[in-house]
Parts: sequence; C-alpha cells; structure tokens
Amino acid sequence: MDEPHRDSPKRGGPGAVSLILALLLGVMFALNLSTTGEPHSTFAQMPNFLSDLAQQPRQNIIRLGDWPMRLFNREQETRKKSSSSPSLDGGPAIAIVIDDLGADAAHTREAIALPANVTMSFLPYPDASLALSHRAYLADHEIIVHLPMQPVGNENPGKNALMSGLGEAELKMRTSWALSRVSDFDGANNHMGSRFTASRADLLPVLQELRRQGLFFLDSRTTEKTKAEAVADELGMLTGARDIFLDDDQSAAAVEQQLANVEQYARKKGTVIAIGHPYPQTLKSLAAWTKTLKSRGFQLLPVADVLKLRDHQQRKVLALTQPRGD
Repeated sequence: MDEPHRDSPKRGGPGAVSLILALLLGVMFALNLSTTGEPHSTFAQMPNFLSDLAQQPRQNIIRLGDWPMRLFNREQETRKKSSSSPSLDGGPAIAIVIDDLGADAAHTREAIALPANVTMSFLPYPDASLALSHRAYLADHEIIVHLPMQPVGNENPGKNALMSGLGEAELKMRTSWALSRVSDFDGANNHMGSRFTASRADLLPVLQELRRQGLFFLDSRTTEKTKAEAVADELGMLTGARDIFLDDDQSAAAVEQQLANVEQYARKKGTVIAIGHPYPQTLKSLAAWTKTLKSRGFQLLPVADVLKLRDHQQRKVLALTQPRGD
C-alpha cells in the first residue's frame, strides 16, 4: 500500500471544510482585487458559493483546481492552456501520454519532470492521485483520467472499475467517482478495457457523462474490437485513438526502437499519439529523446492538440469529398 504523500489533501478529517473556507476568505480578496479592482464583487458571490458547496458530495468538496472556477467563474484558469488552433507549421506533431500515474509516487514525480507538453494520465484509485495530478497541472502538464475498465480475462482493473453488464446508473456513478479522485483534468482514456470498450451499450453511458462534463476521450486501443472512438465521435466529442505503445517490451533497445517508430509514423501521417508508462527505462529514454525533438523537426504537443489537428484534417477531407450543390 502506498504511504501517504505529504502533498495529499487531508480528506475526512475534523474541520477540513472549515479550514479551507477560512483560508479562502484570507486569499480571495487579494486574488479578486488584483484582477478586477472591485474588492466587493468576490464577497458578493460568497452566499452562492457556500450554497453550492453544501450540496456537493463530500469527495468533491476539496477537489484541487475547482475552487477558482467556483469562486470567480473562470473555468479556463483551472485547465491546461492547450492551443485553441494548433497547426502543423512547427512540423509533424507528436503526443506522448504517460499512463498509470499515481500508484507509484516516486516514478510519478519523475514523469512530471518531463517536458510540459507530455500528457499525464492518472489512475483514480491511488489516494495520492489527487495531489500528484494537481502538482502535474502546476507544472503545466495536460491531465487526463485513466478510467479502469474491464479487460478480457481475469486481470483486476482496479477499484470501482467500469464492468460490462453494469446498469447505466452504476456506470455513471463509477465514472463520477473516478473523476472526483483526480484534479484539473481535460479528458480521459481507458485503463485496460479490452472487453468493456468492445461494447457500445457499456460505453454509451460513460461517454455521455464525459461529454456532459466537456471532456475529450482518447481510446487507448487495448483491443482491435474497440468501439470507443466511434461511439465518442457519434456523441460529438473530441476523440481519437492511440497509435503506438512505447514499452510493451521495457528493454532500452525496444523503447528506443519504438521512439524511432513514433518519428517515422509522424513524418508519414503528420501526427502520432504514443502511450508509455512510468517505467524507469521509459522515463529515462523520454527525458533524453524529448531534448532534441524540436531540432529534428518535430513538435511535441498535448494530446488534446493532436486530437484537434486530426479533427481539423478529417473535416477538410470530408469537405473536399462531399458533392457540391448546384
């Protein structure tokens, strides 16, 4: 079991909410005055904030990253500042996602030390994920939630995993629970899920909940039978799929070869999405490889930006292939 992390929020302790409110009262005046010049506007919002706070599930009350949005109605300030209009002007675009973060605090911190445009995907069940994902956000990483889903076989995907055959209400409840355990996220991808992602009926309520919260979905493609990207696209979500796994073989030679394959794929297709894990060799290889990526003519982007580029390219192709009306 993981030892408690020193940055982890202390949830469930006596007076936790009172302490947070006291701290907020001490800082909100300075925060609002510095940006609006109207010191009374913050306090005018306090009754509504307290009312909203009282109605929140306990696990959501102190979710890091939420309170600026709730107090000052500035949702974008709690999210990764990804580009609104990414382009390929800087060269072929590469997105790297590090999965399975939060379970091993030391390797998670090592992953956070990678360049800011590397996307961090946090498991919801480790207690340290809430604080570590916020630390990653403060380091300018894009954060996504690594949703545990049922695989083919008997491997355990983790606590409160999304399992085939569960009812719609239960699936949405488990999805909400997972989201409450990670901070500052913009999207989600699947952890395992070779059975779950092959079922449209199972996927639909989960992706509907993600869409309701304005999130994107990255299909990790743990099975060739996956329907995740197709269902997310039906729902009008920003979506796409993984192209390359970096470290099925964790040897140095194998990881280096996969990084070479990433570059080759990017040059051929214009974009590539690769997923790795916080293994020592993967992190070591990525730390060296990313230092010279720009000089080799590539751009490293958060995964949401690469999904936007692909969506834009697909729309252009569709527009060119559709017959024109007279």
